[in-house]
Amino acid sequence: MVFFIRRIYKITLFFLLIVTALLLRLFYLQAMEENKLASQSLSGRIYEMPVEVARGEILDRNGTPLTNTALHFKAILFPRYIKDQKKTAQSLSSLANEKAETILAEFPQTDHPFQLHTELDALAAKKVSSLKLPGVIVVGERMRYGYSSLASHVVGYINSADNKGVSGIEGMYDSVLRGSRPEYVAAIVDAGRRIIPGLGYKRLRMGNGAEPNNIILTIDSNIQKIVENVMDQKITKGAVVVMRPSTGEILAMASRPNFDANNLSNYLQKDTAPLMNRALAAYPPGSVFKLVIAAAALENNLVHPDDLFFDPGYIDVNHQRFRGWDYDTGGLGNLTFTEALAYSSNPVFIQTGLKIGANRLIAYAKRFGFGSRTKLDFSGEAAGNLPEPDTMYAGDLANLSIGQGSLEVTPLQIAVMLSTIVNDGIKVAPSVVRRLTAADGTTLKSYPLSAGTRIISQTTAAQLKKMMYEVTRIGTGKEAYIEGAGAAGKTGTAETGRFDANGRGINHAWFAGYTPLINPKYVIVVLVEDGMSGEDVAAPIFHAIATQILKQ
Repeated sequence: MVFFIRRIYKITLFFLLIVTALLLRLFYLQAMEENKLASQSLSGRIYEMPVEVARGEILDRNGTPLTNTALHFKAILFPRYIKDQKKTAQSLSSLANEKAETILAEFPQTDHPFQLHTELDALAAKKVSSLKLPGVIVVGERMRYGYSSLASHVVGYINSADNKGVSGIEGMYDSVLRGSRPEYVAAIVDAGRRIIPGLGYKRLRMGNGAEPNNIILTIDSNIQKIVENVMDQKITKGAVVVMRPSTGEILAMASRPNFDANNLSNYLQKDTAPLMNRALAAYPPGSVFKLVIAAAALENNLVHPDDLFFDPGYIDVNHQRFRGWDYDTGGLGNLTFTEALAYSSNPVFIQTGLKIGANRLIAYAKRFGFGSRTKLDFSGEAAGNLPEPDTMYAGDLANLSIGQGSLEVTPLQIAVMLSTIVNDGIKVAPSVVRRLTAADGTTLKSYPLSAGTRIISQTTAAQLKKMMYEVTRIGTGKEAYIEGAGAAGKTGTAETGRFDANGRGINHAWFAGYTPLINPKYVIVVLVEDGMSGEDVAAPIFHAIATQILKQ
């Protein structure tokens, strides 16, 4: 009896060992032998169809994907395993929303696998899969760009023909994002060309090549959504930049009009230039530039915040009259330098600019970063324009003192300037990339934040912040003020030299400000092309964006 039990035990153990060996072999085939299986395609063991080489993800600072956010499906057919092509085409016809004859015509003369031309929606993909048609596999893939992608101008776009990045992060970091190891959808068969149970259809990466890497941005998708939602309601053409003043990190950057990277051909010939990132384009700044005038004057003790001036509504410079916005009402009268900034007095700032002089004023503008590209190095970023002091006459200097003439700046440069003031006079370089990571999340490279360079004294910066507070408390920026947290900044209304049908001048509207007043976290720059005035148009947009950001 004991002998019989031992015999049963040995037989059972023997069969368990066989089953275990078979399971281990299957696991080995599935998980450990992928590259070996791939190499066997040459001997007819795998029938594969190449698919697009994978591209790394672009994510916001919190790991939220800005690319590959939407799924789409496609059917891949292996004619070698389809006995009745006509029947298969008929089965796919209604689900793929395509005529059976059209599908049948897609079958190649050879037995090479091919992708069905028509993409499938999620429901159709599920139904096709449930049919279990021989030789048909449904593959789900992430669309590079969703139907309502965030930060389109930051992310940029790729050339669909070669999968190479063209603009934005896609273009700047193309070599990082683009893998080079081919990927295939394959039917894995045995020596008798029968599909191997447990393997069947599989996605494989074959051969050598670089794996795609991911890029983590400084962008905060929650803030980006707020910015874009407000812009969609209030801005037809323009830009908004949100920056962390202490670090230079760009938390949001948006441009309007927007574009859909899935349908680029629809935007190439549009007069509104939707592919242009207006946050990096150059415009006359108008009175926002008065902050540079004030900084240079205060820094050189040419003026103090409480110094008194008289504004008659105009100023004559070499027989050329420059009018203030209040010319028709006789000017602003007596006011301090702080009030001159608050009410945006052209005569006072022209007088101050002439006192500073062209050479010194241009030097300060360069210190703040005007006239040169930032270290962001985005393709298409404009350097703007600063006039050469040696070529300037008194009238040119007067124009420069109110942000007009040949002067051009970008919204990003304005954000850097304002961040410098908010950051107690220390200028930090703007940044949009935090780090590069491998697919498994391992950090490959981190980008350190700028150490910063002192541009103006802490005293001057403190004076400017108090003056900007008066802009929102009593001046042209009252529409930007935020109850509780507070806000400070400067309006700008830049003449374009163009006129509407009624003969009124067409202007660009600016507001550059920060919030909260104590321990400021956000510098927000708003530009509205053809926006008429910074006071009436840009300042309320700043308020709408800042209020929502502070609530989150």
